[in-house]
Amino acid sequence: MEAGLERLAGTLGAVHYLRTLCRPNEGQVWRDRMVTLLGRGDLKQAARDRMVAAFNAGYSRQQSAHKRCTPAAANLGNTYAREGAAEANRLADRIGPRLES
Repeated sequence: MEAGLERLAGTLGAVHYLRTLCRPNEGQVWRDRMVTLLGRGDLKQAARDRMVAAFNAGYSRQQSAHKRCTPAAANLGNTYAREGAAEANRLADRIGPRLES
């Protein structure tokens, strides 16, 4: 389960950067979803720390690769958003309520 949460956190970080770059009107939606995940009472501090590191790594990778919004960056943001929703739904049966995409 923790590996899935870390993958989801990395995806949320990537989406957060790309959507902030290409859809600034969305604001902090993806970061807020990460905060919701971190707020789960059943996570140990070490798991939270790994999730934060994964989120930051996903964000940083996209920040290094995309300095401005291009069609490729926008499409990648959409792809990551779909992948994140799918991962969240796979985890939902084990960790709780589904995250809305």
